[in-house]
Amino acid sequence: MAAVAAGDRRSFEQLYRIYEARVFHYIRTFVSDRAVADEVLVEVMVSVWQGAKTFRHISRVSTWILGIARHKALDAVRRTGRQQHGRVDLEEIADVADPADGPAEDADQRKLAALTRQALAKLSRDHEEIIRLAFYEELPYEEISALLDIPVNTVKTRVFYAKRQLKQHLTTLMHGESCDA
Repeated sequence: MAAVAAGDRRSFEQLYRIYEARVFHYIRTFVSDRAVADEVLVEVMVSVWQGAKTFRHISRVSTWILGIARHKALDAVRRTGRQQHGRVDLEEIADVADPADGPAEDADQRKLAALTRQALAKLSRDHEEIIRLAFYEELPYEEISALLDIPVNTVKTRVFYAKRQLKQHLTTLMHGESCDA
């Protein structure tokens, strides 16, 4: 980050490659239109380049970048004049199969992944966002609290209820699957 702040373009290109997909998928939590999400990604990375000198090392680089992404995504939603209840399109994230798994295990994993995507899509935007930050981005609760500007206890509560709802949705979907089979 210090090299980016000093104007090193190669370091910025490396930073861009590291965070591009993560930031894009986080933006899609808010913005359903792929083209708008692409534009927001560019805005975020330009802001990172221009604001690198202001990074204070109080949080992780990822938290700082995701904070910028959140603000830019919310601005984009306001600009479009309609509330885009975008969903994290987890289908766009490649499912990586374990090479030790055989075809049956791979099929089971893909089926579970599809059910998980369906269950995530049923969550509220707040719960979906908190799940993404806590489990996909692996941010500590304190950093999520700072990013969302909510108390740590609120983060804990949202995670608890989001996990509970996700489990309920998964159970319902899996039960429906077994009834249909």
